[in-house]
Amino acid sequence: MIIRRLRTCLMASLWSMGCSAAIADDPQYADQLPRIAPTAAADSIEKLRVADGFRVDLVASEPLVNSPVAIEWDASGAMFVCEMRGYSEDRDDGVSRITRLRDTDGDGVYDARTIFADGLAWPTGLFPYDGGLFIGDAPDLWYMKDTDGDGVADQKQRVLTGFGTSNVQGLMNSFRWGLDNRIHIACSSTGGDIRPAYSDPNSSTVSIRGRDLALNPRTFQFEPTSGAAQHGMSFDDWGRKFVSSNSDHLQQVLYDEQDIAGNPYVITPPARISIAADGPQAEVYRDSPVEPWRILRTQLRVSGKASGPIEGGGRAAGYFTGATGVTIYRGDAWPNQWKGLAVVGDVGGNLIHRKRLHPDGIRFIGKRIDQESEFVTSSDIWFRPAQFANAPDGTLHVIDVYREVIEHPKSLPPEIKKHLDLTAGRDRGRIYRISAIDSDPKQVTWLQNQPTDVLVQNLASPNAWHRETAARLIYQRRDLDATAAIRALAETCPDPLGRMHAMYALDGLDSLSEADLLIALGDDHPQVRRHAVRLARSVIADPSKVSSPITDALFALSDDESIEVRYQLAFTMSEFSGPRKVDTLASMIQHDLDSPDIRFAVAIAIGADADALRTKLQNSDRFEGPNAQVFLKSLKEQIDARSRSPHATTDQNAPTADRSTDAGPATAQTEQQKEKRTEWIRKYRPVLQMAADTNRGKELFKQHCSACHIVEGVGNAVGPNLVAVQTRGAETLLTGILAPNREVNPQYLGFVVLTNQGQVFSGMLVDENRNSVTLRGSDGKAQTVLKIDIDQMRSTGLSIMPEGFEEKLDGQAMADLIQYLMNAS
Repeated sequence: MIIRRLRTCLMASLWSMGCSAAIADDPQYADQLPRIAPTAAADSIEKLRVADGFRVDLVASEPLVNSPVAIEWDASGAMFVCEMRGYSEDRDDGVSRITRLRDTDGDGVYDARTIFADGLAWPTGLFPYDGGLFIGDAPDLWYMKDTDGDGVADQKQRVLTGFGTSNVQGLMNSFRWGLDNRIHIACSSTGGDIRPAYSDPNSSTVSIRGRDLALNPRTFQFEPTSGAAQHGMSFDDWGRKFVSSNSDHLQQVLYDEQDIAGNPYVITPPARISIAADGPQAEVYRDSPVEPWRILRTQLRVSGKASGPIEGGGRAAGYFTGATGVTIYRGDAWPNQWKGLAVVGDVGGNLIHRKRLHPDGIRFIGKRIDQESEFVTSSDIWFRPAQFANAPDGTLHVIDVYREVIEHPKSLPPEIKKHLDLTAGRDRGRIYRISAIDSDPKQVTWLQNQPTDVLVQNLASPNAWHRETAARLIYQRRDLDATAAIRALAETCPDPLGRMHAMYALDGLDSLSEADLLIALGDDHPQVRRHAVRLARSVIADPSKVSSPITDALFALSDDESIEVRYQLAFTMSEFSGPRKVDTLASMIQHDLDSPDIRFAVAIAIGADADALRTKLQNSDRFEGPNAQVFLKSLKEQIDARSRSPHATTDQNAPTADRSTDAGPATAQTEQQKEKRTEWIRKYRPVLQMAADTNRGKELFKQHCSACHIVEGVGNAVGPNLVAVQTRGAETLLTGILAPNREVNPQYLGFVVLTNQGQVFSGMLVDENRNSVTLRGSDGKAQTVLKIDIDQMRSTGLSIMPEGFEEKLDGQAMADLIQYLMNAS
């Protein structure tokens, strides 16, 4: 393994040396950017290396599959493939499509294809329902169906519209069936303002900025949910949600939007947290050479000849740069020890990474399994594992886009991009199956034509695909005669997963009773109890009753042995009021005072009884210490917020919160302003050759820059970290100082918030959820504002770094400042 690592590093170093020479000698760089030939599909397995105990088989490839980015199976065994052939710049050409694959001879390899739908732009997700498919092709969500049996969609209906399209690598993705009988969709970094497609274009919309979405497939009703990582979203067997982003490969979503819906007076922490023990942008161990263009781009950025961030301390590879498709393994074809494994692809590193999830209270910690190696690697740089799927046969399938170049086109310097073919691989693509090495292929029972009693039995299947497909079909059919069998499963199934799924099946049929919940609330498995507590929130007949069997059972769980049950119970307590609720939440917060998640849940749950809880805790001798003071302060803050807006609503469509915040740019630079900045750069360029004084530069940094930047431990971390400034060159630094809006990372765009009380806050947006937004100001301090207090919120469209430094620094002062920054340790 060490030899392999050294070999990769040596190849990168040798190529880097060549690129360095080319930068000086050949501004065209053509000789330094050779085309890399693809590997024939039949030879692709030879390029793969897989961890001990597993094997990889090719189940579909070109010409059957082109540029696959997502797959789903219908209940009859057909695999539908989302082919994003228009990646990355050909959205308007309409060359993308959805194909339907069949394995006609049962050998486990697909051999027949039908084009289900074509003429699409950038389709990135799909999900089967009621004989058709929901298809995500931003800005639209479609429902398409084949009604005459020829395998081609002849019925097409636009369902929702308004999804963002501004980033080809930030589109909606990862369509997943949820326990709640809805299709959950990851909405990525582009978000959107969503409305039903049939509505008036000028009608109100629902903002999903910073959030995901859940769709009722029968009614088309939808609502925002917590999440909004970049690409990849998966539930585990118990409904916990995990997501991934390019440079933050494993994240957990701690609560849902509906958990906080009842109390708009609480400032909420981010729902999404990074949980990888080795950090968001952890080391990876590739088996492939680093692409020549990637190395050359890093060289150009380090030398200051190309703009863009210098990641990894100037390394072109060796860490997560294209993490995608996080998936929790939920099948039954691997040894049981691998259940619940987190799998993540890195399309930039041509590899598949895996982590074991270790519980830590409400949260998990993801720990690397393979030491200085990966689950799967390929020596072929065309191998691009973008997504994964838990398959009907219990294995894990890998969706390999198979492209020569995977990169946002705007991240490629023009002098490099003109030598690349961003369409190379459009007509290629592979789908692999990862199996346990000693396992035999399973004979799959398809569920499409099975009677409902068989579907009910499959709610307890050890394979997640069968459980979820059975749940979906039961929801579709709405066979109320099945409720007796489902109820029997909920009461007597030996597998807690079956008991939990039966509860949700009853709920989907509007047949879940308080009697059903009473049994589940007393279940011996904590996850069944947790979900019973969650479902109880919507079926409590009369929450004003301080004593009834269902309320008594809920309150009795306040000291449950599982912190996850107690956490969910706190959110469900939002439906109650009065002294019993106050006493119960007081007991819970004293028991779990050291848990920030329980403190937050209790703060949400207390609602209008916050004053009573605060008084009770202040009079308790047992409630003391720093965390106690933090919690009491949070109670005081929501009491004050309620007094300011006693009738605030949490309705997503009400004219508060989302609809009062508008992220559209309020300002934009004119060409004349841009030219003025360019002229200042020309005037100041000679200072780069002047003799300078580092000590004077250090004092100038403290005076003019330390409010937003840290160097040598001095300053505030508001703007970009300046550690990499030395590698980018003095010219780039000069440009950044005098023309900060020439190239602005969206992370550092400025926002302005005007409150109902007339206060104005400005800074960069660091978090947004249903209840609040957080800005980090130029002084480095974070300011969180409740949405109920916001009158207007706008993006300035400009960098948080101000222009006009030429008015503060003459030529000598600029030379001194740059000299200090270029030599700071």
